[in-house]
Amino acid sequence: MTTMQLWGEIFSAFSIQSVLWVFAGVAWGIFGGALPGVTASLAMSLILPFTIALEPVQAFMLLAAVYVGAEYGGSIPAILVGVPGTPANAPTALDGRQMHLNGHSGKALGYSLTGGCFGSFFGGILGVFLLGLLVKISLMLDASAFFALALFGLSAVISMSKGNMAKGFISIILGIMLGSIGADNFTGMPRFTMGMIQLGDGVSDVPAVVGFVAAAELFGQIIQQIQEKKLVSPMLGKLDYTFVTIKEFLATIKTAIVSMIMGIVVGVMPGAGLTIASFIAYNEGRRISKDGDKFGTGVPDAIIAPEVANNACVPAAVVPLLSFGIPGSTSAAIMLGAMVMHGMRPGPLLAQNNPEALGAVFLGILLACPCLLIVGRLFLKPWVKVTAIPPHYLNTIILCLLVVGSLALNEGIFAVGILIVCSFLGYLMKLAGFNPVATVLGFVLAQLVEDNLRRAMLLSKGSLMTFVVHPITLVLLLLTAASVVFGLMKGKKAKQQA
Repeated sequence: MTTMQLWGEIFSAFSIQSVLWVFAGVAWGIFGGALPGVTASLAMSLILPFTIALEPVQAFMLLAAVYVGAEYGGSIPAILVGVPGTPANAPTALDGRQMHLNGHSGKALGYSLTGGCFGSFFGGILGVFLLGLLVKISLMLDASAFFALALFGLSAVISMSKGNMAKGFISIILGIMLGSIGADNFTGMPRFTMGMIQLGDGVSDVPAVVGFVAAAELFGQIIQQIQEKKLVSPMLGKLDYTFVTIKEFLATIKTAIVSMIMGIVVGVMPGAGLTIASFIAYNEGRRISKDGDKFGTGVPDAIIAPEVANNACVPAAVVPLLSFGIPGSTSAAIMLGAMVMHGMRPGPLLAQNNPEALGAVFLGILLACPCLLIVGRLFLKPWVKVTAIPPHYLNTIILCLLVVGSLALNEGIFAVGILIVCSFLGYLMKLAGFNPVATVLGFVLAQLVEDNLRRAMLLSKGSLMTFVVHPITLVLLLLTAASVVFGLMKGKKAKQQA
């Protein structure tokens, strides 16, 4: 299918009814993403049964809109209460929460909203024009390239260590150790499961990430409030609803464009995922931003980078699905299920047999962006007002939502146990000066590092030359080395100035 034919399918799928379905999908996606522990894939799974009664085009547009809405929705609790709604929003919590505490709640949500719309819309347009090229790129990737990509992601620990590299590396190694729990993907033998069959598939990512980043932060806030006897919201009386201006957004355009490209590149890699794109973009945003040394204090670029990247991943993640039938993320796998339910088979013949499916998915993503901007703007004030609720009520509600979100997973009560353990471990790490977010980074990338390293070594019969003979792998390794050196030099310079 040519680009012009794809645009023709996109325009032919447009109707007033399709706009209404997209609006409904965006609204549900924002609500689902804003609930801590409810990921985009879970929000899509909950609405999937209702799409059986819809026409295929409407069903695909609805699911695509939920996907886009949930990625923005996850940034709302990340910014306002430091609790990322989805794992991909964990980097957003670092500066978004701080900007909110600095009295610029509307600005923080505005940067997240405009960044998300920018990433999804222009990422979707590029996805349409570059569909063929992106397919070729994904075919060029081998195990060594995925391993190099994972190393590039791990280099983000430099930007999270805040001057203490030793504790940063220990934190990330702990995450890798947690990620290695479960059955060995090559031999099937259980590792570090302590005899628990529930750990056969490894530590569940949602309760682990939410526990380290969200619940650990909540425990810290609760203990601080008890010690200081604060029963009134610290934000009461200084709530700010001022939205981002066009001039303010354009000031971050360089970071937004670079992050969008990263999101697209990572998105077309099956199995890489939005969380990896967010961490990589946050790290590179720190490197290219003029305020890079201020990351962690509430910098606009630090919110724009991860939000643009994870939203740009949305249209990119459906490229391998539509081209090969290989979902690029868990949410794309839900889309795969919807297509199979409607009698379609994603893959090379989809464009020939069901071209309307391609048009519906991309139209859903593109239409979701203006709808997201409208809905997000309308509900900005109510979201900010939530922070005026007395903290002992608000924290209790959030903790209950975290537990309910964990219970919704297949592991049931065991997932709640993972949430509790990771929460206390994350809190203790913060007390000792370690970085739970770096642990999350190691945990998310552990399988990608191990599986692709072993696969690359097996295919090359133990030769390390496999990591330098492939151009993409070599470029990624050089970028990783440059990122580490740059981060170390910048950290050393900051210490000298202090």
